Amino acid sequence: MPQYEHRRLDLLSDLSERVRYNLAEIPIYASRDPLSIYADYRCPCHWHRDLEYIHVVSGTLRYFVNGEIFVLQPGEGLVVNANRLHYGFSPEHRESWFSCAVIGPSLIESLTGDVAARCERAFDQRRDDALRLSPDVPWQFDVLTDIDRLVVQLRGDRRRNGGGTDSRTPIDPLPAVATAIGLLDAVLDRFGDSGDDDGQNVDEQRRRIDVLNMTGLIQQRFAEPLSLSDIAAAGRVSRSQCCLLFKRYVGHTPNEYLTERRVEEAKRLLAGTDGSVTEIAKACGFSSPSYFISVFRRRLGATPKEYRMRAVR
Repeated sequence: MPQYEHRRLDLLSDLSERVRYNLAEIPIYASRDPLSIYADYRCPCHWHRDLEYIHVVSGTLRYFVNGEIFVLQPGEGLVVNANRLHYGFSPEHRESWFSCAVIGPSLIESLTGDVAARCERAFDQRRDDALRLSPDVPWQFDVLTDIDRLVVQLRGDRRRNGGGTDSRTPIDPLPAVATAIGLLDAVLDRFGDSGDDDGQNVDEQRRRIDVLNMTGLIQQRFAEPLSLSDIAAAGRVSRSQCCLLFKRYVGHTPNEYLTERRVEEAKRLLAGTDGSVTEIAKACGFSSPSYFISVFRRRLGATPKEYRMRAVR
C-alpha cells in the first residue's frame, strides 16, 4: 500500500477551515483519500460555510458532527450542514477510503433572491446538522453517485493519481460546476427542523461560541503554558464544564486538543525549518525535549528526527 504524507488543514484561530479548492476560482473541492492521510487516523475538528459530502468507499468511517457520531459503512454517506463542527476518524486506527466533496454556497447564492433564501433556511442552526445517505434510497443514491462523479471531474482520486490531483492537462470546470449545483439542489430543502425551541437554540448557540472561544485560545497561544483554568476562562465556564463541552463538540479533552495543536506545529517546523529538536520543542510549548519526543513518537510512530528525514526527502 502506498504511503501518503499527512494532510494539514488550513485552520484559522476559530477552527474555521480555509478550504483549498481544486480550482482557486471556483468554490468546489473533491477528492478520494485514505483516512490515514490524517495523523492518528483523525481529521482535525473544523467547520466551514461550505456543505460537505462524504461517500465511504471501503472500511468503516466514523464522522463527528456537532456532538453526534455517525458510523458509516461502505456505500453509505453523509452531508454535513454549513457552519457545523465536524471531523472523520477511526478510534481503532483502521483504514477507510472515502470520497469527499466540499461545495461553497457562493456558487449559487447570487443567482436569485429565492436561491439565496433557500441557502439561508437550510443553514439555520435550528436545521439538521447532517443528513445520512443510503444507497437504498433513490435520491440519496444519486447524491452518492454524484459525489464520486465530482471527484473524477476534478481528478481528485488519490489512489488513481498516486498522491494528488492529476494536473497534466487543464480541468474543464463546466461539468464539475453542473454536478456541484445538482448536489446543492438535491439537499438544500431536505435539512429538517431539529425541533429545538428558541430557548434551547439560544443555549446551543452560546455553548458553541464558548467552545470556539476556548479552541481559539489554544490555536493562538499553544506555545505558552496553558492550564485547564486558562482554557475554561476563555469560554467563561467552569473547568468541569470546559471538559464536558470539549468532549461533546470537539471529541477531545482540552489537554488532548492542546497536544494535537502542538504536534501539528512541530510537524510543520520539522518539515520546513532547520531548528533543532530542543528549539522546536520549546517553540511548540512542550515542557522538555524528552517529553516532546515521547509524545511525538506515541502519536506518529516516529521520532521527530525520523519524521524530518521522511518529510524532506
